[in-house]
Parts: sequence; structure tokens; C-alpha cells
Amino acid sequence: MNAPWQSPAASRASVAPRLAALAGIAAQVAAATTLEELTETITERASTVMGASRAVLAVQDGPMRLRTIATHGLTASEARQWASLELDARSPLTDAVRTTQIVSVTGRAELLERYPELDDGTERSSVTLPLISRADGSPIGAVGFRFDGLVGPVDPDLVWVLGVLADMCAQTMLRLRAEAQSATRAAQLEFLADASQALATTLDYRQTLRQVASLAVPTHADWCSVQMVDDGVLRTLAVAHVDPDKVQLAKELETRWPSDPERPGGAAQVARTGKSLLIDNVTDEMLVAAARDEEHLRVARELGLRSAMTVPLMAKDRVLGVLTFVAAESGRRYTRDDVAFAEDLARRAGLAIDNADLYSQTRRVASVLQATLLPQDLPEIPGWQIGTVYRQAGRTDVGGDYYDVSGLDDGRVTVVLGDVMGRGVDAAVAGSRMRSAARVLATQDPEPEALAGAMDRFMATEPPTQMASSVYLLFEPERDDLALVVAGHPPPLLVQGGRTRFVSEDGSPVHGLGEVPRASARVPFEVGDLLLLYTDGLVERRGESIDIGLKRLRAAAEELFTGADDDTDLDEVLDQLTEAVSDPDRHDDVAVLAFRRVV
Repeated sequence: MNAPWQSPAASRASVAPRLAALAGIAAQVAAATTLEELTETITERASTVMGASRAVLAVQDGPMRLRTIATHGLTASEARQWASLELDARSPLTDAVRTTQIVSVTGRAELLERYPELDDGTERSSVTLPLISRADGSPIGAVGFRFDGLVGPVDPDLVWVLGVLADMCAQTMLRLRAEAQSATRAAQLEFLADASQALATTLDYRQTLRQVASLAVPTHADWCSVQMVDDGVLRTLAVAHVDPDKVQLAKELETRWPSDPERPGGAAQVARTGKSLLIDNVTDEMLVAAARDEEHLRVARELGLRSAMTVPLMAKDRVLGVLTFVAAESGRRYTRDDVAFAEDLARRAGLAIDNADLYSQTRRVASVLQATLLPQDLPEIPGWQIGTVYRQAGRTDVGGDYYDVSGLDDGRVTVVLGDVMGRGVDAAVAGSRMRSAARVLATQDPEPEALAGAMDRFMATEPPTQMASSVYLLFEPERDDLALVVAGHPPPLLVQGGRTRFVSEDGSPVHGLGEVPRASARVPFEVGDLLLLYTDGLVERRGESIDIGLKRLRAAAEELFTGADDDTDLDEVLDQLTEAVSDPDRHDDVAVLAFRRVV
């Protein structure tokens, strides 16, 4: 990925005026609650600030198409022309998505050479940037800006600014999608809690259906089979019978003489139509008519079939498979009432299958949200070690713990670690917005005092949450100290010479109380020293004072970090520390950052 905000040609100092304007746009992007708000900010305001005459924002609509969702400066007919683009067509937008690279056009001459069908006789240059997911690096769309009258390459500083904006746009779009998907999935996942105990014991639908078959025998069937539709073919997933020999006989029948999917009657018909089938009395004439050969007839007769019913496993009007109940030795005869009961059980099973799939999708949504809370990569600082631990509470839930570590052009390193109020999707979105705002604002003034104040103003203008705590650090690798601000957050732990102390000087309240005085503290930090940042999930436990958790952290740190040297794997030590200190019940997220100076 050719990330424009990482372009070596860009000089951040020279784009300070544009960054000041970008900060306002960035706040709006981070605060966007609808796609309409986001697209208007990206196309209208960004074009005005950057001096672009036209802008087009498009997203992928299926694997082979782009759909334009916002434009600036286009006529109505031009907007219709760009409303939809085939991905295999040649254009800056489609090329940017296919290659995940920036596409620059330096003038009309180059346009005529590369994209002659786009020429309208105007001298211009353009830059088109892919919108890329940080989670997996996949493209989700592209945004293009056109500069009429400009010949030559677009200023790399301007490309850098546009790249930051494009990155924020992409992550905000993913966040909005994740919010919409989670809202839908959350309501549906509640059904799983209301399902019967037997069907709610696992999220593995295969295990669920085996459980269904076992439940049916022997109370409602002498033997029961479950078949799933796989690429249009019914495949047996489970067969249950009180007699294991009969189970093997039924499997042999299915394996040696699979049913004809086009033949009327039987499970295949139920799968095709979604309508239940009842055979209240299985006669020998029926077995003879269905048999392929003498051996087939012999095996079918050995099963002793007396009555049968087959019902569809359905979810949202889609047939997932079929459930077959067979009466044999018991001599039972199924009726329409039995079919109604079987259909009810099948509906419950279908719901369990669907919820298992929804669970997987929610996990993917949670992964997208989680990626916006953490940096994709940590900078390498010569002579320093950086370690991290992030443990998510629960199984599918996400929280608002976040951190970021960014290297500046002058070699300094900014660090922010924070925690927003609440849990779930809302907290994760709020944490993502806080982290994005901090990253942008740090490019204007990375001093912790200034950055903390800027975050206060951000919270006062477009608060993503009611309250949030944070720690802000500024490292200068060549200095023997560091600057920090603690905003209502648990105090960092400093490990020096095998001894520990909490850094609580000049602590200030949480964000969300308006602008408050926040003075930086300078803390000695020399070779061999280690600084530990963490969220309250590491030290808090229900029914216990936080002072007890802080003492537990201090004791564990003294034990684990004593004797640490240059070869120590900091991540492994932090894993051990987190395991020793945090709540075993994992009621809250845990984020831990450690910095150790080795040179």
C-alpha cells in the first residue's frame, strides 16, 4: 500500500496551515454519524480547503463495480456519467482501487496518453487515492481530486494531507458500516438467548444439529437424520437411532444409493420447495418402487420403516437443509400434528444455525472496530524496546480502550493511551474517534500539555463520549527524561533499578469537564528504565479497592522486570504481568504499553 501520509517527500512542517484546516475537517470526519455527513465533508469542505475544482468519492459495490456516493463540481450529466464504474474499466478511480496505489495525472498530455476518453479540453492535474481498510489492507473505494489549471505533479505536501484525510475517510466509513451491521446483528443475537437450552449449548451449528437429532430419538422418532444443502446437494450431517447398528445401516443406505435430487418426493423435494412432506404409512410397495436394485430393497426393508415426515430447516425464507423423522420399531404413525411439532423444532434449529452465522459476522464486525482502536504497526526506536498487550473482555464484545504510538519527523515519539466511558459498539466507536483525533492533533503540537488541551476542546465541540481518561507522552530518544500529562487516568508505573514508583505528579481530571489546566511533568528516564502505561482493566476488580490492584501491579512489576535485559521479550513479560494482575473474570478490556530504554 502506497500510504501517502508516509511519503518521504512530504514535509509536515511546511503543511502546517493546511493541517490547521485539516484538523477541523478531521474532527467532522471523526464525528460523522451518517454516511451523508462524511461524504459532504470529504468532497465539499476538503475540495475548498485544498483548492480542488472537482472531487469524486466512490465505494466498491460488489467485486467488479464502483458506485459513486458523492461528487463536487460536477454537472448533473457528469454526475450521472460517473454514477457507476465497472472495475475493469480504465480510470483513475478504478486503477486506484485495483492497485491500491495513488494515481497521479500531471497534465492534459498525460491524461490523453493514459485516459483519452476522459479529456474535455481542460488543462489540469489530478490525484486519486485508494480508501483502504487498516484491518486487512483491502480497498473499499477511492477518492479523486482534480485541480484545473495545474500542470505538473501535485505538491507532495498536498498529497500527504489528502492521504491523511483519505485514511480517516476509509476508517470512518468502515466504522459507520460496522455500526450499522452491529445494530442489526445485536437485535438478532438476542434470539439465541431465548432459544431452548438444548439448542443454545453451542454456537457450532453442526453440533447443534447433531443435538437436534439426538433430542428427537427416541421420544419423537425411532431414528432421525439431518441433511444440509451444500452447493445444491443434500449431504447427511447426522443420523441418530437408539440402536447403533441401525445408524450404520441408515448411513450405508445414504452412501450407496444417494437420492435423486430431481425425483419427486423425499428430502430432495422438501429442500427444493421448502414445504414439509408427510408419509403417514410407508408401504412395501413404496419401498419396491424406490429401490434401485435387490440389495437396495433389502437394506430398506431391514430399516423397518413405518411412517416418516421431512420438514425444512429454514432461516429467513431460505432452506438450509431438511430434518427427517422416521418411525420404525415403535410402530408410530405420524400425523399433521406431528408435522406441526417437527416444523416448530426445525424453526428453532434454523434460528440456532442462523444465529451461529450471525455470531461469526459479529466477530468480524468487532474485529473491524478493534482495528480502529490500535495502531497497525509500532514505530521502531533505535535503542528502545516497546511492548504491548491488549486483551478484549468477553467473547464478542468490544470496549473503548485505545492506544497509539507515532514517530515524528524530528525523531520524537508521541504516545497516547486512553479509555472512554462504557462498553460495546458505542464505546469502541468513541475510542476510535478519540484515537483518530489525538493522532491528527499531535501533528500540530505534540507537547503533552498542548495535546491534552486540544483534546479537551475536541471533547467540548464534538464529544464522542461523556468522559474519557488518557495519558499523553512525548519521548525524545536522545534526552534523559520524558514529558507526560495524566488526564484522570491510572498513574503510569516507572521501574528504575529494580524499584517501582507511580508517576502521579500534576495529574488532572478526566476529559469531558471542559478546558482545565493540564501541566506537563518531566520525568527522568535513563538507560535501563521502564515505563508502564495501562488502562484500569488491568488493576480493577469488582468488589475490591483500586489501591489493592495498584499494589498488586507494583509487586508483580518488581518481580517480573528485575533482571530484564536487552534480550528480554517485553511482550512475553507483559503477558505474564497481565495474567498475574488482571481480573481472571475479564470483565473489562486491558491495554498495556511498556517502553524500556536499553541504550
